[in-house]
Amino acid sequence: MNIKDIYIRDPYILLHNGIYYMYGKTRADALEFVVYKSRDLSEWSEPVTVFTPDAGFWATRDFWAPEVHRWRDAFYMLATFKSDTACRGTQILKASAPDAEFAPISDGAITPDDWEALDGTLYIDKMGRPHIVFCHEWEQIADGTICEMLLSEDLTASLTEPRLLWSASDYKAAVNAAEDDKKSLVTDGPFMVRTENN
Repeated sequence: MNIKDIYIRDPYILLHNGIYYMYGKTRADALEFVVYKSRDLSEWSEPVTVFTPDAGFWATRDFWAPEVHRWRDAFYMLATFKSDTACRGTQILKASAPDAEFAPISDGAITPDDWEALDGTLYIDKMGRPHIVFCHEWEQIADGTICEMLLSEDLTASLTEPRLLWSASDYKAAVNAAEDDKKSLVTDGPFMVRTENN
C-alpha cells in the first residue's frame, strides 16, 4: 500500500531491525489497533490487527494513540481507552514482537482511576528507570497538564503518585479552546526526547 492510500488516526512509528512499524487504527470508531510494516516509509504492508479486546476488557470506546516501545526483552503498547463507567486512561499491553498480538499486563489503566487521562508515553530516565508521561485532560480540569509517574520494572504498576511537569497555562501564548467563557486549555500527545545536551 502506498502511504497516500492509508487512513490512520494517531499514528506511531517504531523502527526495529530496519523495519518501520506504524500503529494506529483504520477507522475512527474502531475498537482495535493495527500495524503496517515498511522499509522505506512510502510503501506499506496491508494492516495486521495487533490488539482486539477480549470480552472482559474494561474499555468500550475511545481506543486512541497507541505507542509501542521496546523495553528489556519485549514490546509494550501504551494506549488510551475509556468506557461509560470508567475514566479515560492509559493501559499498557505487552507482546513478544512488534507485529505480534498485544495483551494487557495489568487490570485497567495505569493512570489514576479518577482522572481523565490520555496519551501516555514511556520515558526511561538516566538511571534506566521507566516512567509514564501523560496528559491530565483539560475536559476534567480546564487547564490541561502533563504529568509523570515512576513505573515498576515490568511496567505493571505505578510506584509514585502523579507529579505535575507543566500546565497548558504555563505557555503564555496558550489559546482557550472553548467557544464560550469557560476555561479550556488543552494538553495533548506528550513525547519525550533527550537532546544532545540532556
